[in-house]
Amino acid sequence: MVHENPLVPNAKLRQMYLAMAEARVLDEHIARLQRRGKGTRLESTRGQEACRVSTAIDLAPGDLMSDSHVGVVMDLIAGSKVNSLLKRVAEIRSAKKSARSAGSGVSRLLPWVGDTEQRLELAMGAALGFKTAGQTNIVVAYVRHGEIAEGVWRRLLGLASKLELPLIFVVLPAAGRKRGVANLSGKTAKWGVPGFPVDAGDAVALYRVAQESLGRTRGGDGAVLIECIEFEADGKSGRPVDPLTAMRNFLLARKVCTEAWAKDGGNQLRRRIAGSKK
Repeated sequence: MVHENPLVPNAKLRQMYLAMAEARVLDEHIARLQRRGKGTRLESTRGQEACRVSTAIDLAPGDLMSDSHVGVVMDLIAGSKVNSLLKRVAEIRSAKKSARSAGSGVSRLLPWVGDTEQRLELAMGAALGFKTAGQTNIVVAYVRHGEIAEGVWRRLLGLASKLELPLIFVVLPAAGRKRGVANLSGKTAKWGVPGFPVDAGDAVALYRVAQESLGRTRGGDGAVLIECIEFEADGKSGRPVDPLTAMRNFLLARKVCTEAWAKDGGNQLRRRIAGSKK
């Protein structure tokens, strides 16, 4: 008998896995393009699939996102058409569309700016606009660990708390060896915003925290910070847990899907990408 968790139904688990698999396929496609020639380089989202899918998959129409870098993976998660995404990849890499304006053509994504502090201030402004208009929409802002200093976090979160903004900050794992503010989620409460540390490789745990956070922000209780913490796969190699593999193993262990179904995840998008080259 297949176990069904009422908090995260099996259909939702399968939907999350497929979204994560497709995010990985698109990221790998972009990586292959970048190995073949010059052009604007797009930062990889590999290893961030759980952080991104679990926090964005249930956003409502009208909700907005602020991404941590120029790219198209969040557009895919938000439901943009594949052909338009592949076209945007080509435009960005050929510099036909600048990094500064790359996100402005997608209704769900706020325009991207290079300065992280300014980018978060823009997201806060959008959230304030929702609140002022009496809308129930929210903004989800993605930022890398180590991109801004503790003092900046204190100022931004203090203002978000004071204004009770409908905003969720998602702090992604640091790039490479870069270090962020130590125990950030443990410090945010004294700045007025609750912080939740979650395993960056655990899509189900992230989804549950995201659901709680969405309920809080839509209910008018203000901003939340979700800190995605990366753990080593075996505790000593330095290699982080692969969220896609972890999700696949979770589904198979609970008989939520078959091995064949899991293996086929992402293949439809692979075929679409292959077809677009002809």
